[in-house]
Amino acid sequence: MRARITALCFLIIGLFAPSIAHANDPATAQALFDQARKLMTQERWSEACPKLEESQKLDPGGGTLLHLALCREHEGRTATAWAHYQDALSQAKRDGRKDRARIAEQRIAALAPRLPKMRVKIAFANRTLPGFKVTRNETAIGEAQWNEAVPVDPRGYVITAQADGRRPWTAKVNVPAGAGETVVTIPELDIDPRASEAPKENQEQKEQKERPKKEPSGEGDTQRLIGLITGGVGVAGLAVGSVFGLISMQKGNDADAECKNPEKTICTQRGVDLGNEAIVAGNVSTIAFIAGGVFVIGGAVLYFTAPNGTTVGVTGAPNRNGATFGVTGRF
Repeated sequence: MRARITALCFLIIGLFAPSIAHANDPATAQALFDQARKLMTQERWSEACPKLEESQKLDPGGGTLLHLALCREHEGRTATAWAHYQDALSQAKRDGRKDRARIAEQRIAALAPRLPKMRVKIAFANRTLPGFKVTRNETAIGEAQWNEAVPVDPRGYVITAQADGRRPWTAKVNVPAGAGETVVTIPELDIDPRASEAPKENQEQKEQKERPKKEPSGEGDTQRLIGLITGGVGVAGLAVGSVFGLISMQKGNDADAECKNPEKTICTQRGVDLGNEAIVAGNVSTIAFIAGGVFVIGGAVLYFTAPNGTTVGVTGAPNRNGATFGVTGRF
């Protein structure tokens, strides 16, 4: 009887299967399709099915899909075949192919009573666990499938469940061929004591990474201190310059009082001495003002440009015209 059904399916599909080459890689798809049909006639299903699946990917077609469903059915993957027949039925209806739709409907009706099913029951407490997920042979089982009986191929499965801070749960299940329901119950996952400490360590590491690094002592702080001192010296220099400027003005006025008009070129000895003292005080005032200004500017530069590892120095040297000052460093 099985051989007759297979021959009948081949005959019907062969009559209505047009050329499947029309898109993507039609040449390769056609070659794979032809190879698969030859293997199917030899009942080499495990070799034929992958070729049909690849052909369908390269160049989808209703005829190829029916052949693939038939191949999976004979391979023993009844749930997969049933799903392929469902897709082929939808495709046939869209294409207006009543012949293909009739074949798909017949096979769906024949397979439906023979489909094995699996029901994965989830303990209610697991539903609220953060990161909870269930997989069947590494394929995720969505929440919509929980506690529901769904068609599966008869074969062995590995069911796993895991959640944050819980010990993983695993079970091996064998689903037999034929109608029937295999029930898998996932209990409430146990707390993993090792996992409860890990998040604290990770949080501490995260806080250490996010905490701003303190500036190494003695680098930026030292430069700022030097800047403040340098600026203070500059302010003192400006004060000295102001004092000697006032002294110079006072002595100049006293010297003028000892000299006769109109040019004030005829002076007493005291007037000459006061004039000389006024000139000296004026020079000191000028030098003090220049030096004070340089130190104030240098101090500001040192204070406001104090990055880590900065090396800064202040240099100064007297000369016959007064003094020269400089700031050296890497900013």
